[in-house]
Amino acid sequence: MNTESRERMSGASWPAVLAGMALFVWWGLVLIGGEIPHAWEVPIWVTPAVQVLFVGTIVLPPLGLCLGWMRGFPRWSYPYVGHVLVFSQYMTHVSTPGFLFGRELWGWRAWVPFAVAVGVALLVTRSLRPLGTFFTQIWHDWTLATFGMCGFLSLLVGIGFDEVDRLYSLYFMVLLAAVMVAMAWMYMRASQQRQRVWALLAGIVTTLGVTAVAPTLYWQREGWVLPQLVALYTVAIVLFMFSPALIGLWQRGMRAGAADPARR
Repeated sequence: MNTESRERMSGASWPAVLAGMALFVWWGLVLIGGEIPHAWEVPIWVTPAVQVLFVGTIVLPPLGLCLGWMRGFPRWSYPYVGHVLVFSQYMTHVSTPGFLFGRELWGWRAWVPFAVAVGVALLVTRSLRPLGTFFTQIWHDWTLATFGMCGFLSLLVGIGFDEVDRLYSLYFMVLLAAVMVAMAWMYMRASQQRQRVWALLAGIVTTLGVTAVAPTLYWQREGWVLPQLVALYTVAIVLFMFSPALIGLWQRGMRAGAADPARR
């Protein structure tokens, strides 16, 4: 029985819990640091610290992917995989003035950290078997796929509050950072799938709900937003993130069919 199989039978160990929370803690600090109003007088070290945190969003997720691959993709590693894939795609269309490449788009270079992580993992394990394990474990527990997609929740929050007044956003960033960290903690500590589902449902709906409502109220004063459209997009994202539940429903139907002699 591998690590993930043992963890499905009980709550994860504390090192695993901390690893599962680390990505959300880091991104929470990035979101909060990015919304500190320019008018505030802050210690001189705050600006460099925020820059280091941003660099960490490029380095930490591929590192988590690499370590997760080498350990057979334990539960804590799934958000790192989800984050790396979506964040790399997002960064291909982004420039970072004052940082790498100036005003030039990252383009294909956004995928370099992902490629390095996979390359190092392959060199160490010399096997694609962990990749098979990654999908096999999702088959046994579909919540892993949804938890993996939680890896890009912070990115959605940042996009949702883009261009909103910093002081207005700051308080919501503190709230949402706490919600996402709490979600990761509850998910990692849960010993039953039902508990993990509720942890994800509460965390995802709260995070996306606040990200939809708060900026909408802000921009509605300017007449720049359609609340109905925002609500539609939010519901669509929630449904997409929970679409792996179809795996569980299908398996339940298969078990019911096998147990019913009349269907044979």
